Amino acid sequence: MKMASKVLVIDDEASIRESVEMFLREKGVSVHTAGTGAEGMQAWLKYQPQVIILDIRLPDVSGLEILKRISGRDPDVKVIMITAYHDMETTIEAMRHGAYDYIHKPLDVDELDRAVTRSLHMAEASLSTAPFAAENHEDLLRRRIVGRNSKMRSVFKTIGLLSRNRATVLIEGETGTGKELIARVIHESSAGSDQPFVTVDCTTLVETLLESELFGHERGAFTGALESKKGRLELAGEGTIFLDEVGDLPFPLQAKLLRFLESREFTPVGATQAHRSEARIIAASNKGLDELVQLGRFRHDLLFRLKVITIRVPPLRERMDDLPELVQFFVAKINGDLGTSVSRIENTALERLKDHSWPGNVRELKNVLTQAVLDSRGGILLRDTVEAALAGSSAEVPETHDFRSLDTVEKEHILKIIAQTSGNLSAAAKMLGLSRPTLRERLRRYGLRS
Repeated sequence: MKMASKVLVIDDEASIRESVEMFLREKGVSVHTAGTGAEGMQAWLKYQPQVIILDIRLPDVSGLEILKRISGRDPDVKVIMITAYHDMETTIEAMRHGAYDYIHKPLDVDELDRAVTRSLHMAEASLSTAPFAAENHEDLLRRRIVGRNSKMRSVFKTIGLLSRNRATVLIEGETGTGKELIARVIHESSAGSDQPFVTVDCTTLVETLLESELFGHERGAFTGALESKKGRLELAGEGTIFLDEVGDLPFPLQAKLLRFLESREFTPVGATQAHRSEARIIAASNKGLDELVQLGRFRHDLLFRLKVITIRVPPLRERMDDLPELVQFFVAKINGDLGTSVSRIENTALERLKDHSWPGNVRELKNVLTQAVLDSRGGILLRDTVEAALAGSSAEVPETHDFRSLDTVEKEHILKIIAQTSGNLSAAAKMLGLSRPTLRERLRRYGLRS
């Protein structure tokens, strides 16, 4: 701790004041003490300490009342409440009014040391770190996508061009890069922005239900179809249909989607009359659709129809120069959404964020910052708070950028070996450690021609 660090101890027990003062002075901290609330208020105004150790029960005034006065006038000062009473309601009340920590008597020296050390560090970091530029919450919502990186500028230009037409769009990018957000901005920037934006998640619906969701169905078309239902294409009107993870669309439905893209007409399940839709189609995938075509899992002609315009969203690791602006954007948005008041980030905390590999991309960054902001007990994000949030994130997101299934990896490997053996299945089976019949069975399972 630095000699400039100042702590004020307000407690009516002389033994507490003396022991805490002795302990902190040995660590190089300047300490002032007061035995009553009135003396404590005077000492606070005179000495302007960074940290106040405040007893809940004082002879002349409640420590909670002093806490409210201090936090109302100087929110940067860190107040550590101490009490001999294990009272849940008082603990909640103290933390609600801005207490940095709450420690029970008899005081644990290590616990007190950690609380004082961390609060002084936070005070020093606040002085040495510039606050974020002020930004209105409504302005944040209007900005939507943040980025000055050259790859992101290219995305913005493409969105601008798409605002002039209704071309079909394919958005490619890893999980968490913000593909749906980009689709929404395209929709909101286009002439049909007053029409619905309808999302179809191709990963969550089974094939039979997905066809009904997309095209609709007539009453009695299948068991359980008690009434007619409009599909997403019809509900979208002249707006936008967003096909999320289109690479997971079942093969039979790919043919029907292709026919719609070619004719702009579709037929609900169980119906005989075709309907027409002028909705723009925006598809997104975190898988390489070209690879899926090679594996026989995605139609080449459908891919050709979908990629009239292609937007490739860069992963966060390829746009790290955008990280400071993204941090400021998300922290300000979190403050507006959750009522928090973080206004700056410690330099070493920002460096730690830059060192992370971000397998979950921008979505992971937002989750990490949300956790860090909620765990922060002041207006600045410290490195240890960010470290804790990153540790939780790493437990949930695998440290890999390969989100393919085992089946996909195996199919790709089989194709490579067959290519190396010029189509000789006997030689390929030997290299793969499989019998020839087993290899043929795998080829049939994956829809590959032998």
